[in-house]
Amino acid sequence: MSPGAAAGHIVIAVKSEVQKVKQEAQTRMPRGANALRNAELSILAGPSPSAPGGTPGVRTGNLRRNWTMFSSSEIFGIESGMGYAGYLEHGTRKMAARPFVDKIQQEAMPKIRAIFEEIGG
Repeated sequence: MSPGAAAGHIVIAVKSEVQKVKQEAQTRMPRGANALRNAELSILAGPSPSAPGGTPGVRTGNLRRNWTMFSSSEIFGIESGMGYAGYLEHGTRKMAARPFVDKIQQEAMPKIRAIFEEIGG
């Protein structure tokens, strides 16, 4: 086999491997979103009323229940269906913030890492 032919075979093999890794990553996106959702359920389970700076407490349960998971070929996540989620996260003139987004990410990150570390054996 000539060096040029060998290089061509290597290019084909690498492209095939890249495609397999992309496909494996894409199949894990919903699992990553599910890990975020599970973390959200855990973080937003505190008592009401919540202290300023703490995570929001459960009063009606709407914030905790109304989340949508999404995933595409390159990104995954969850988003709240409650319009007031941003007010809780960032606060208002009359209410101190009750941040929860970073806490959800921190709790979910070890599980998400484990899900994606499975790629490639």
